[in-house]
Amino acid sequence: MAMRKRPPAAARKPGLPPRRGPKAARGEIAERILTAARTSFATRGYAGTTLRDVAAAASVDRALVTYYFTSKAGLLAAAIEPPAGFIEDALRASSAPLRHRGHALTENMLTQWETPGLAEVLRSIILTAAHEPAAMQRLRGVFTGSLLAAVAGHLDDDERALRAGLVASQLIGVAMARYVWRVGVLAELDRDQVIRYVAPTIQRYLTGRLGITPQPPAAST
Repeated sequence: MAMRKRPPAAARKPGLPPRRGPKAARGEIAERILTAARTSFATRGYAGTTLRDVAAAASVDRALVTYYFTSKAGLLAAAIEPPAGFIEDALRASSAPLRHRGHALTENMLTQWETPGLAEVLRSIILTAAHEPAAMQRLRGVFTGSLLAAVAGHLDDDERALRAGLVASQLIGVAMARYVWRVGVLAELDRDQVIRYVAPTIQRYLTGRLGITPQPPAAST
């Protein structure tokens, strides 16, 4: 009995879904889409970003954008997710021996912002959150639930929430001035100089005397 030959790809019935490519290739396509989306969200905002423009910038068909990310809202949610390892590295620095923790946190921040690729992701997330409320809300949730909680969770005194907030404000401020805005002398200092100037302040926020204890807000009448 003669074997039936399988029709070539060009002769397959219309409407059948195409075969999926190798997993590695699919991951590469999704990453290209995300890279293009981050750039667009950071420069044009959410309203000014279209799936068609993202697809063109990523050199893929528009249908692939919705295939991987469903919608523009889904694409935004993926674009502002912290990069792989970002939170884990911060948690590791937060659990360093207390007397060295200011140095560890400062060094970790510099390493993250000076890692090729990672810095652009962080920069695009911050710029997107600056003018997109949904992105800001998501970033605030990640920051509060993970990073602030990690720093505060490794402190013992009653001021740990305040101390964690002060540490965060210092690290974020340095990152913004040095890597996002790139203004002032801080942007020109070498890595060791930044650690020398910033780490003692971080350490003071962690272990030093803060002085005035903040009072709880007055109850509304």
